[in-house]
Amino acid sequence: MESVIEQKKGPPPSGRWFNPQLVQLKVSLFLIFGATCALQPYLTIHMQSIGLTVEEVASVYLTLLFTSCLSPPLTGFLIDRFGRYKPVLLSAIVLNALSHHAIHFIPPRNETVLQHNYTVALSVDRTVLVAEQQNSTATVRCPSEWPLNDACSTGTSTSYTLTLTRNGTDAGVCGDYSVSECTKRTLETGPVFLHEQEPLGAEYDRTFWVYLIVRFVATLMLCSTLTVTDPIALDMIEQHGGDYGREKLYSSVGMAISTPLTGLLIDVYSRGTDRTVYTPAFYTYDAMLLCSLVSVGAMPIGRKAPAEHIVGHMGRILRLPHVLAFLVFLFLLGNFWGFIESYLFVIMKSMGSPNYLLGLTYTVGTVASIPMMYLLTHITRRVGHVNLLVLAFFAHGARILGYSWISNPYWCFPIELNEAISCYFMWVVATTYCAVLAPNGLVATLIGVAGMVHFCLGKGIGAFAGGFLIARVGLRMAFRYVGYFAIGCGVLYKLVHVLWLHRFDRQLPPEKVAEELVKRRPSILPRADQFGSCTLPFSPHHAKDHETHQDAKDAGSAAPEQQPLQNG
Repeated sequence: MESVIEQKKGPPPSGRWFNPQLVQLKVSLFLIFGATCALQPYLTIHMQSIGLTVEEVASVYLTLLFTSCLSPPLTGFLIDRFGRYKPVLLSAIVLNALSHHAIHFIPPRNETVLQHNYTVALSVDRTVLVAEQQNSTATVRCPSEWPLNDACSTGTSTSYTLTLTRNGTDAGVCGDYSVSECTKRTLETGPVFLHEQEPLGAEYDRTFWVYLIVRFVATLMLCSTLTVTDPIALDMIEQHGGDYGREKLYSSVGMAISTPLTGLLIDVYSRGTDRTVYTPAFYTYDAMLLCSLVSVGAMPIGRKAPAEHIVGHMGRILRLPHVLAFLVFLFLLGNFWGFIESYLFVIMKSMGSPNYLLGLTYTVGTVASIPMMYLLTHITRRVGHVNLLVLAFFAHGARILGYSWISNPYWCFPIELNEAISCYFMWVVATTYCAVLAPNGLVATLIGVAGMVHFCLGKGIGAFAGGFLIARVGLRMAFRYVGYFAIGCGVLYKLVHVLWLHRFDRQLPPEKVAEELVKRRPSILPRADQFGSCTLPFSPHHAKDHETHQDAKDAGSAAPEQQPLQNG
């Protein structure tokens, strides 16, 4: 019988840049990840469109954090039950599409409202806005940012501080408001009458609970779908040859194309209406997932291989103080990422951004990250792992602070270039740094724990805490506070490393670290779903097999004979 080493050793014929046996894998990755980014980025502003408050949005994100814990055992049980990957993946895709489409049919809140009327005008020196609240029976309340730009939502904008008055007396400062150019010209000719409605219904009502239940099931199915794609891709690459990073590049292409395309469709369908229509996002999601059923059905997917669980080694990892400190800072990086990924579209909509521009933010970050991956080894050798991780904190801070300062949404393009460092590049650097920090035999375990800490806990807590911070201090001030905190954490991490952590760094040559990177095959697609990679961004049993086989090869002993993968 052919051994696993012999079976997985054969690459595609030399001189061939295209492997026809992996066409279905490329198409499946493009469709599945493209579908995910066609809908997931717009779900935060969709929640607000059906009447959920910022605090309720934060509560939803906190609850969705538990899907990261439930998805791996659920998926593992189903794979054990069927003994194959394909039926589990096909079932997850169908349930994923159905449950997410059900979100579209959740009716918005229909509640009694309180009327608020304002007269908004520029001050005499035209440096601040003054809003006079007209109705004396209503509570004192600052106007929201969105109605100021309803007349024209495109073009340049100017930020003004708004002062609230009532009955001729000062009632406080409401903060900075973004005013589009055409609204500014209108204000220069005279005051503008502003009418708003405030829902009177209590929070956490039936609409919230229905949305929470449906979204929880939908995210669970999404996590199950994405959980199976990595081991399937690794198995097919080891069977037919190929490069993991090159195949995952098709996921990046799908993500870069689908998000702005969906935003453009939303703008087209919303034209001529008084609200944003998110129907194109849901139907694009359904169409791409249904197409992926065909490509997945045509793939020669192998049977389940025995998996190695990291829980048994987690205790050994957490007893190492220097590793624990590294995980704490990786958790903080996940917090900053979760905050901006969850509320980026919210602050851009407050500036009057069109939906296609929201989608282009994904394209800029994804495309900018591709050339950086080819420079990974050279940059890491020159700069060092820790300095690059510190730079990731600063990139998060610059990105978050940038959005708190700009008033024109089109400035998002230079700001989003920071994402290539703070998100994609950071995770590959963090993964290779695990090979420097962890003792022999615990590298795969540390990568797995780091993935859970950053992608699951960090991003989920960041989205949850960010929502409550926005509800307390306002959108722009929340971005400003979080941005400054990110920079402070970067400085703190550098100081901790200089004073303490540096003594635990193993002096591995760059070639050895690069070998560990190839061996673990870290994912460079952390923004695949609402909480990144829902489980581990690597396949532990593949890493284990690789190490075992390599050791056997070095020792000159024959590898143990195993059953080859069977297509099914």
